[in-house]
Amino acid sequence: MTSDLDQLAALPDDHKAQLAQDVLDALGVTVKRQIRDELIIPCPVGAYHNDQERNPTAALNFSKLLFHCLGCEASGTILWLIATVRGDTTIDQAREWLLGEAGLTRAVGLPDMLSFFDALYTEKSRPPMPVYSDRMLERWEGIDGYILDDRQIPIDTAIRMGICTDPDGYVDRKRTGPRAVIPHWWDGKLVGWQSRRLPSADSAAPKYLSTPAFPRDETIYSSDPSGDTLVVAESPMSVLRHLHHQPMAGTFGFVVTDLQITHLVKGRRKLIWFMDNDKAGWQAVEGRTHNGRFYPGAPQRASAYCDNWVVENPFDADPADMSDEMVDLLVREHAVPWQVWQRPKTLYCVRCFQPAHKGAC
Repeated sequence: MTSDLDQLAALPDDHKAQLAQDVLDALGVTVKRQIRDELIIPCPVGAYHNDQERNPTAALNFSKLLFHCLGCEASGTILWLIATVRGDTTIDQAREWLLGEAGLTRAVGLPDMLSFFDALYTEKSRPPMPVYSDRMLERWEGIDGYILDDRQIPIDTAIRMGICTDPDGYVDRKRTGPRAVIPHWWDGKLVGWQSRRLPSADSAAPKYLSTPAFPRDETIYSSDPSGDTLVVAESPMSVLRHLHHQPMAGTFGFVVTDLQITHLVKGRRKLIWFMDNDKAGWQAVEGRTHNGRFYPGAPQRASAYCDNWVVENPFDADPADMSDEMVDLLVREHAVPWQVWQRPKTLYCVRCFQPAHKGAC
């Protein structure tokens, strides 16, 4: 007995080709020729390519709905391509655009096309990570003083991790002001970047943004620190702030996947979890119950591979807001085995050591 997904996956190649052709037409990308199951096109991702009209270097494989450019080595799924060319900030926006384009595809209805795309990639076969050319970062130069002074990220760390400044900060094709750009390399390839709103930008703009299909649940943020002990925080900002004195990695938020854990425990004897002091961070450590089922926290899941400890942090602050000395002290003297860690009953201000409060000390 075949399922709807089986039928979608078995669509004739000419239907798949029509789907890809319609999308490219709507994006204003001209197909130059077809080689087997690849539509050869000028690269719409890298603006620095030469003579793309006569010598196109990119292709969209319609049987797999994957894009790749031999010139800049950019690659990703068709939804990633749509989001990147249109300047969308999320893959969901690319989906919404597809669903809102009347008559975009003639071979198969749009809902079926999206289902077909999802059918290509199951839990056992993830869609490939996007890949960008390092040259895409060359349009942004300099490191904003906010990063170096207010956030106290050492200049050597900022340079080593490729931090730069986007002076325009376009969001939904509207200029919102400068953003700090935090590139993310994985296995030696640039797989995306996150950006943080700087103080002089429009305060209504999102504080953090990521490139489309950013692989937050498949990777960790670090510089491949050596040693058998690793401190695990949530945000890249925490890693950037303390990488010069602590071997640290970030999980891009409080959700820690099993795949991320395999990266964290590789070659480690001990993990020290230093998550944010809020409800989400606490649940990431202790686990949570949903619909009557208990889901273990990240330290418990990682304990099958190495020792796991958790920092007892009494402050209403995450590592990015703490001094080197404070982080060293908490990691060295206030980390306990994950089994005995408990939520703090009272939180204190990291500056005046009084109970946590709003406003200046």
